[in-house]
Amino acid sequence: MKLVSQIFIVITLFFVFSNTLKGNNLSLEDKKLYQIKELLEKGSREKALTNLYQFINEITKGNDTLLIVEAKMLLADVLRDNGDFLKSNIKFNEVVPLLQYNYKKLQSVYFKIGGNFQRNGNIEDALINYKKALSVSNKIDSFENEKAKIHANISGIYYLKANYDKAIEHSKIAAGYQKFLGNKDIEAGILNNLGSIYYMQGNYKEALETFQKALKIVGFGQEKIQKNTRNSSYINIAYAYSGLKKYKQAFEYQDKYFSLNDSLMQEYKYKEIAEIESKYNIEAKEKEAKFEKDKREKAELLSYGLGFTILILLGGIYSLYRGFKLNKKNHMLQTQQKQLVYQNKVNLLKSETQSKILVATLDGRLEERKQIATVLHDNISALLTAANMHLYVSKTKLKDNAPKEIEKSQDIISEASKSIRSLSHKLISSVLLKFGLEVAVKDLCEKSSNSEIQLNSKAINITRFDQNFELKMLNNITELVNNILKHSKATKGSVKIEQLNGNLNVTVLDNGLGFNIDEVRTKSGIGLSQIEARIKAMGGFINYSTNSNGGAHIYISVPIVY
Repeated sequence: MKLVSQIFIVITLFFVFSNTLKGNNLSLEDKKLYQIKELLEKGSREKALTNLYQFINEITKGNDTLLIVEAKMLLADVLRDNGDFLKSNIKFNEVVPLLQYNYKKLQSVYFKIGGNFQRNGNIEDALINYKKALSVSNKIDSFENEKAKIHANISGIYYLKANYDKAIEHSKIAAGYQKFLGNKDIEAGILNNLGSIYYMQGNYKEALETFQKALKIVGFGQEKIQKNTRNSSYINIAYAYSGLKKYKQAFEYQDKYFSLNDSLMQEYKYKEIAEIESKYNIEAKEKEAKFEKDKREKAELLSYGLGFTILILLGGIYSLYRGFKLNKKNHMLQTQQKQLVYQNKVNLLKSETQSKILVATLDGRLEERKQIATVLHDNISALLTAANMHLYVSKTKLKDNAPKEIEKSQDIISEASKSIRSLSHKLISSVLLKFGLEVAVKDLCEKSSNSEIQLNSKAINITRFDQNFELKMLNNITELVNNILKHSKATKGSVKIEQLNGNLNVTVLDNGLGFNIDEVRTKSGIGLSQIEARIKAMGGFINYSTNSNGGAHIYISVPIVY
């Protein structure tokens, strides 16, 4: 046993010594680049960027091409993560001439340039660079996973251009690569996208077969990605059957979708709440145990003090008696202070827990509204339209013999369709879904303006973001605009949204009465509490102030989800 311990010590010392030699063998430039990467990992992005720009200026004077390429690609990646896609592409293009025969990195650079163009909404330039990446990839024997990503993105571009044949061609190639690699979950996801393209072509039979392949691949796996893919397959198959006018099968798979989707949503909510409660219970028990330990220690000290006091009483009962009373009083004050601090911490933890539960509930409601709006608009509305068409055909064939009930039925169906469209738009803003946050905010201001108040909107550098992110931010802005309309008595107001350094900044102004945030929270504060909880959960912050000449000023800044 002793011999084994000695051998273990020798091996450990060998590895420590080897790693030390390895670190010492790094050049000064390599160490600087390594330190910059460490700063980025720790979140010190501003300091890392300053050091990285300075480092690039230093090494550009030398001849170390590989180091220059690595540093500039790192800078391009950081700029891309910050949402500055134009500057990111400038840096990527600077390294292209330095990568003539390094096909793997050149493929990656072209692919990232294409991604930056696509995120900026420039699909033509995105397609050009994806094709360059594809051309370079043909010179690489392996890297099937990267090739699959390129074909998948090219398919997406052709889909946006409505060139469905090309989109199908590249989707099939991407799916083939993933099948070769054995990435079944990714292959199933690509097949779902391929089926959607067939559906857009009106080729419902091919779409159905493709969706069924995706469902067969993912099977009944219980991992999160498998459940989500299976859920998408269910609703896609329902759409395909509806297109084939097989409404019984469509409703069957629609029910499967709703059942699984409800299960996923419930699972998500329970998991979120369970994590919050677990964290709260653990922290509360730890604080309670610490508090009890402090009490025991105080009690022990008190016991020793009393024993010592008895001995001292022999020499001066009166003076020690007064000292004992004073010590006891101080001890009670300290205990009360400890209890007060502990109670404040518990109240703070409860407040944070309630806030997280509130956000989880709001997000759940938002997702449910999306689902209901989608079903009303895409399923029920389509079925009503089909029914109306059947009645129209029957009326045409019967001509003058057509009963009046057919025309009345058509009127009822048309009215129902209008009501469903109206309800769908109330649940989820159709303007937001089609055109994005900029147009939705402008539409909100125009619709909220009247003869008593004029609301204006301004957007700077706004593109399309993640759909759930856009919905949450529109809900927050709508709540603030409603507060202006209800309480401010203002005649003018404005909403400004700006994309800056990876954050979405929102400024809401009015020339009304202004408000005291503490008084508002005391009186009602439900709307503001929801906004504050959601902004905090999204990693952002909100600030309120009242202008000197009257009116309110509200500022929100939230990290963007693309």
